[in-house]
Amino acid sequence: MPFMVCHTYNRFVSHRYRTDPFFNGFSSFKAAFPMLSDALIEWRERRGPDDDQRSDLRKTGFRRGNFTQGVLSCSNPACHEGGYAIDRLVDDMVRLEETERRGIMLCCGRETGEDVRRGPIRCPYRIEYSVTLVPRPEEAPRERVSPRRGRRGPRRSRVA
Repeated sequence: MPFMVCHTYNRFVSHRYRTDPFFNGFSSFKAAFPMLSDALIEWRERRGPDDDQRSDLRKTGFRRGNFTQGVLSCSNPACHEGGYAIDRLVDDMVRLEETERRGIMLCCGRETGEDVRRGPIRCPYRIEYSVTLVPRPEEAPRERVSPRRGRRGPRRSRVA
C-alpha cells in the first residue's frame, strides 16, 4: 500500500489559505487536468493510526460535480491549515501514467491548543483512499474531404 506524506506544503494545503482551488494555479478541474474525463475519489477518515472505527465511505469526483476544490477538508476541530491534497495526488498519478491507486494520506495540518504544551504538533488524522482516473478519449483525426461541386463532383477540364 503506497504511503503519501505532505512535507513542506503546509502553507499551500489549507483551503483557507489557497487563492486557487487547485495547487497549480488553475481555477477548475477541467483546466488543471485537461487530459482527464473524470477522477473518482473514495475515502474514509481515521482519527489516528490506532483508530479502528469504521467511518462512512465518502466519494467525490469531477462528473459527480463535487470535485471543485483540490483539498479535502480535515474534520479535526483542533487542526489548522490542514486537509488532504487530492489535487497533488491526481497530478502525481497523471505524471506517472497511473489510472488507479490506493493508499493512506496524512493530514498536512497541525494541532494547536491549550493542551499542546510544546507548540504545534502534526494532526494525527489520515484518510484511506482509492482514486480512479478516467482519461479523456482521444479523438481520431478526421479525414479531409474535398468539397464537391454539383451532383457528380468537381468539373474536370477537357483537353482537346
